[in-house]
Amino acid sequence: MSITSKVRQSVVLTASGQIQKLINTASTSTATNITKANIMNVFAQASAADAEIKIYNEIGNSATASKLIFHGKFATAANQVHEFKLPGAGIYADTGMYVVLANIDFFYVVGTF
Repeated sequence: MSITSKVRQSVVLTASGQIQKLINTASTSTATNITKANIMNVFAQASAADAEIKIYNEIGNSATASKLIFHGKFATAANQVHEFKLPGAGIYADTGMYVVLANIDFFYVVGTF
């Protein structure tokens, strides 16, 4: 499958929340929820050992187990950076993307949305 959309970076998060993108107009930029996306890369920096990222295909903060689409763990100490590169067209989210972060300083995704 070929990717025809522009590849973009999400808004950087420092705590659990909805993954968002910036919508630019002539005078402002507004963060809005990403509803449909192919996640190609997940990037984060740990604030402590055993950093953990869980991405759910949903809007809101319910973190429903059946909606889990990505779960990654990394780091043996603080300030370690890790990039999860996902093969092919990545992981598809068709509802939204809520992320739960543990021991993470900052986080973002790269993909098409």
